[in-house]
Amino acid sequence: MAAAIVLPSLAMASASAQNVRTENVDINISNSYLNVSADIVLDSLKLGSNKQVFITPVVFPSSEPSDNSEPSDTTDNGQLTTENGKRTTENVLPLPSILINGRNMHISYERGVLRSFKEIKQHDIMQELRRRNGEPQTVPYSAKVPVEDWMMESGVKVSFVIDECGCGVAYAQAISDEVELITFENPVNEMSSMMELPEIEQVPVQIHEGRARVQFEVDRTELHVEPYRCRNGQRIDNRAQIQMIDDSVKYALTDPNVEISAIEICGYASPESPYLHNEELADGRSKALAEYLAERYHLPKGSVTYSSVPENWGEFREMVITSDEITEGQRELLLALIDEPAETPEQWDRKEKLLKTDPKYAALYKSKILPEWFPKLRATTFAIHTRLKDLSDEQLKDVIKSTPEKMSLNQMYRVARLYPEDSDEFNDVMLIALKYYPRDQIAITNAATAAVARGEYDRAKQLLAKAPENTPAVYNLLGIIATAEEKYEVAKRYFEQAGSNPNAERNKQLLK
Repeated sequence: MAAAIVLPSLAMASASAQNVRTENVDINISNSYLNVSADIVLDSLKLGSNKQVFITPVVFPSSEPSDNSEPSDTTDNGQLTTENGKRTTENVLPLPSILINGRNMHISYERGVLRSFKEIKQHDIMQELRRRNGEPQTVPYSAKVPVEDWMMESGVKVSFVIDECGCGVAYAQAISDEVELITFENPVNEMSSMMELPEIEQVPVQIHEGRARVQFEVDRTELHVEPYRCRNGQRIDNRAQIQMIDDSVKYALTDPNVEISAIEICGYASPESPYLHNEELADGRSKALAEYLAERYHLPKGSVTYSSVPENWGEFREMVITSDEITEGQRELLLALIDEPAETPEQWDRKEKLLKTDPKYAALYKSKILPEWFPKLRATTFAIHTRLKDLSDEQLKDVIKSTPEKMSLNQMYRVARLYPEDSDEFNDVMLIALKYYPRDQIAITNAATAAVARGEYDRAKQLLAKAPENTPAVYNLLGIIATAEEKYEVAKRYFEQAGSNPNAERNKQLLK
C-alpha cells in the first residue's frame, strides 16, 4: 500500500479497459468488514493467447483538498499529489485480484511455469481463468477485508481497475465508476425505547387477622363495650376483647403512611338452639360489632362489612379431632355425626337434637360439649385491611426505601420518573419493581429497557426471555439489541414485528 496509484478517467482508458465492464456492484460495510461484490463482464474482451490481465477492486481515500486550502503538489500527510493531471494517492488498498489469461498463459499458469510473475507478487490472486474470445463470459467477484480506520473517513471510494502489464495496480486503468463508501457509526446509541407507566391500580392490601370472643346477652344482639350485668345475673365484660381489636388496628396503623381500607367481621354461633334462630343472632351480633368499629375509627360507610356462620360445626369438628379428653370410640361417633350431610335448617337441627338425646352422645354433651366446648365456638373473627394513603411522588420516595412491599407498580414508576434514566437511583427503582413484581410484563420490560440504556445487552436478553409475551415494546428492545450486535437484518425484522410502535418506527429508519 506504499506505492502510488494513478486512476485516469474512463475516457483515457485502454482498449482492454473499454472492453471490460462491471455490473451489479455492491459495496458495503457490515460487521466490521468491507464487502465488495460485482459481476465482471468479459463479453467484449479479446485477449491474445500470450496475454493476461488482472482485475482488481481498489480502495482509496478522498483526493479532495481540505477546506480553505489551495491545491498543491503534496498535502501535509503526503497522501495527495498531482501527476500529469491524474489523481495519485498513497495508502490505497488493493483487494484480491482475478487473473484472466489467454490460452497459452492459462496453460503456463496451470503448470506453474510463470516463475517471474510469482516472484514479483504484484497481485493477490483469488481466482484464475481462461478467456475464451468471442464467447459471452461473466465472472462473479466477491471479497471482504477488515475495515481500517481511514476507510471510515468521508470521501473514501472503491473502483475496479485492470492491469495489463502485471506490474501492479499503480498504473492500472479504471473499468468502473468510483463508488463512494457511505460510512456510518452503529446507530444503536441514537435508538430509543420508552419506559411504560402502568395504569393506576389498587395499591397492595395487607390483611391483619384476629379473633375475639365478644360476649352477648342470651338471645340478644346489643353490643356492650362496658361491663354489663344481664337479666339472668350473668356479667359481661368485653373490655379485653374490644382492646384486642383496638390493639390490632393500632398495630396495622403503625406506619403513618398507611390507612384502613376495610374491616371484615364474621360472627360464629354454637349449634345449640334452632338453626334459624342462631342465624338471626349471629347476623345481628356481627352487624352490631361492625357498626361500632366503623364509628370508633371514623371509617367511611360500607368500609366495614360483616357476615355470619349460624352454627360453627367446622370448629366443633376440629375440637373433636384434637381433643385428648375423649376416647377414640367417642371421637369416631362424634365425627360420624358431624360429617353427616346437612343442607336445610331441619337437617342441622336434627343433628343437634341427636347430640342432646341419643345415648351415644348425651352424657358427653351434658358434661363437656355444652358447658366447655360450645362457648368457645361463639367467637368473632376480624380482618383489618390496610393500604398506603394517597401520597405524593416525593412522599413515595421515602416509602420505597422503607416498605416497598406496600406500593403498587404504578407508584414505583412514579418514583422512578423523579430520577434521570441513567442514574443509579433510577436503576435501583427498576430492580425493586422487578423484585416485587417478578412476573409482571411491564416490570420486566422496563427493567430490560434500563439495562439496554446502560449497554447491558446480555442482561436485557435474559430479562426479555422471561417476559410473558412479546409485545411491541419487547420487539423494539430486541431490535436495539440486535443492532448493537451488528445483526442489522435481524434488527430490521424485530422492528417490523413491533408494528406501529413509534420508537420502533424511528429505530427502523435509523437502520436505513
